[in-house]
Amino acid sequence: MTSYPLSHDAIPVGDQPAVDADAVLKTAESLRWQIGRQFHEQLMEDIYTDAAQVADRAVTRPDEKPRFDLDRTIDRIVTSRIWGFPLMILLFTLVFWITISGANIPSGWLATLLLDMGHPFLKGISASIGLPWWLDGLLLDGIYLATAWVISVMLPPMAIFFPLFTLLEDFGYLPRVAFNLDNMFKKSGAHGKQALSMMMGFG
Repeated sequence: MTSYPLSHDAIPVGDQPAVDADAVLKTAESLRWQIGRQFHEQLMEDIYTDAAQVADRAVTRPDEKPRFDLDRTIDRIVTSRIWGFPLMILLFTLVFWITISGANIPSGWLATLLLDMGHPFLKGISASIGLPWWLDGLLLDGIYLATAWVISVMLPPMAIFFPLFTLLEDFGYLPRVAFNLDNMFKKSGAHGKQALSMMMGFG
């Protein structure tokens, strides 16, 4: 192992940049006048006010009537053993119904545009420029028709289902669904959150 003199390992203190004490004092003085003389009292008052608000929301006194909490009420309903599963089935049935029924209209529009109008139009262009029959069949009857069918059939349901699914997640309902299904999924060695992935598969 190569040994070096101590001078190689030492870091000279004098090489570090010096701190301008006058500039620091001037900045502190200017900030003190901007904040005001009562900043410490105001800071402590804000801390105690926030603490009192937290305690007021968290503590229930014996002689005080319980206040109506909408979030907790909804939480008790959607995670209830009696109402949790019927509400979940009803809500997701509604989502699937909106997805399937609502997708029929834009699917028809896309099929008319891409298949009934677009395909004959492209076939006419192909005939006018004299494409070989094998290239015409590969591009228009193969690639174009397959892509047009996929777009017209799959795009509208995806465009409806996933925004609705995201809306349920933003409302905080999907974690409640995972909580309700957790015990059931644990019996098969899974987790309740996997139900959400299975539901996304319908999109």
